Amino acid sequence: MASVQSNITLRVAIIIIAGCLVSLISMGVRSSFGLFMSGAPETIGVSSGDFGLALGWQNLLWGLIGVFAASLVDRFGPMWVLMAGSVMYGSGIIGMLIFPGTMLTYIFMGGLVGGGVAATGFSIVAMSFSKLVSPEQRSWALGLGTASASCGQFIIGLPAGFMLQQIGWDAALYVLAGVTFLIIPLSFVFMGIKGVAADKTANASSGSAAEVWAEIQLAFRHRGYVLLFFGFFVCGFHISFIYIYLPKFLIDQGVQPQWLNGFGGIGAVALGLVGLFNVVGAYLSGLFGKKGSKKYGLAFIYLGRSVAMALFIILPITPLSTIIFAAVMGLLWLSTVPLTQGIVVQMFGIRYMTTLFAIVFVSHQVGGFIATFMARWIENATGELTWMWIAAIVMGGVAAVIHWPIDDRVVERQPESPQPTTA
Repeated sequence: MASVQSNITLRVAIIIIAGCLVSLISMGVRSSFGLFMSGAPETIGVSSGDFGLALGWQNLLWGLIGVFAASLVDRFGPMWVLMAGSVMYGSGIIGMLIFPGTMLTYIFMGGLVGGGVAATGFSIVAMSFSKLVSPEQRSWALGLGTASASCGQFIIGLPAGFMLQQIGWDAALYVLAGVTFLIIPLSFVFMGIKGVAADKTANASSGSAAEVWAEIQLAFRHRGYVLLFFGFFVCGFHISFIYIYLPKFLIDQGVQPQWLNGFGGIGAVALGLVGLFNVVGAYLSGLFGKKGSKKYGLAFIYLGRSVAMALFIILPITPLSTIIFAAVMGLLWLSTVPLTQGIVVQMFGIRYMTTLFAIVFVSHQVGGFIATFMARWIENATGELTWMWIAAIVMGGVAAVIHWPIDDRVVERQPESPQPTTA
């Protein structure tokens, strides 16, 4: 019996390691795309604004397709979903390079890559392997998956900036496309995993489409879930704006110290630091979620983001202030995810948690799309992004208020009526 338990524990450990690597690759590659905005006009004939909006479409489709991908994971397991996502991810990047043009960039970088990120992203992976650990360890598992995604932003994002300067725009993207295909062998580790959970008292088996739909309807009748849905919009707004537009914003502000060129420039360093510090922030957020109030933790995170952004644009923007801003935002970056996921699980249980969180994540990605659309419009209208920063600051305060009254108690379901028996 001890050896059987040991084998089970070893397999769970292997799955968690593989899941963390998948998250690292998927989010690391995706987070580097903002570095390529400025070079798009010269290499593929697409304006920086259109390239940024294509990344906005990518965020939106990531959220929308993510709901479908999550429902497939809940019913059939993650392996085939991860494999298909890897193929879409890499093929989308390569397709944009082979067939340049504005509309095709929207199709390949926006649509195909968006679907690939949806099927390989941290939410799919973290929610999948969190089913394999005990209820007490779930927030920790979610934090670990999110931290690995942030680690990818440093491990892949920083070298991407270096490659961009050393081997060129298109060659660097070909390398990143190749990295996404590494998800395929990693996905085999998830073979045989469906809805089994470490909590044997919970009904974690996969359900029919009708049962999934009934759970979705129940969730949207719950005020706490609705508030969480709208609050997560702000998280997507913040993240998409900063990861896409911060490198270009720094260039426009003239913040480009020569001594950082060997690291890919100040933009690459800033995004890398965001990822590095969010490894700490996401992990600590997961630990906090084990005993602390998740909704109050989220309110603090959104308020902290607003304060950090306000100080960043009010004070002189220098290499040092940029590095400090990146470090602080890193601590607050994806630390929202384990707490948001944790509230969904806390209220509704684990059976359909992947689907229910994926729906909340749609709001996150809609926020990301709106951010890219607004940033493009504001920049075209005013020539700079100050009003966009102000909008992000105000929305952070609104999100803090929205999360405060969330009722995160376990949802009580009506017992099923007994079926009539026939004599």
